[in-house]
Amino acid sequence: MTDEQPRADSFEIERFYPNSRDHVWAAWADREMKSKWFGNGLTEMDFRVGGVERGAFSNDMGEHRKEATFFEIKEKSRIIYAYSMAMNGTVHTISLATVLFEDEGAGTRLTYKEQMCVIPPSDGAEGRKHGWGALLDGLHSYLADDSVPAK
Repeated sequence: MTDEQPRADSFEIERFYPNSRDHVWAAWADREMKSKWFGNGLTEMDFRVGGVERGAFSNDMGEHRKEATFFEIKEKSRIIYAYSMAMNGTVHTISLATVLFEDEGAGTRLTYKEQMCVIPPSDGAEGRKHGWGALLDGLHSYLADDSVPAK
């Protein structure tokens, strides 16, 4: 058992996608589209205020589970949700995430912000930032392969 106390942390990631905001938004809002870039770990998604999203994956460290609730959805502009991450059944981070979508030229600027309570032992903000960086890179690859005409 550790004597380390829970701590607050945060991070922010920005990405530019050459796709229209409608297309980038749809990749977050549509379960079928999201599962293609978010991975097979997306087990449940009810994209509405009060809806939940659940996911799970395993790696060499064990089984990881995500439990999220959507608190605000401003169509094609902003998503705010809270989620917990657990490893091997023990919650180690509880986060508030804000995802912003903005037009930039013919493309979209996405800003992902996360504030969290880190409960030791945990990989904390470093682990979440690494994971979200990889997911947002996967979104870029997905969007490059999935052409939808701009509206």
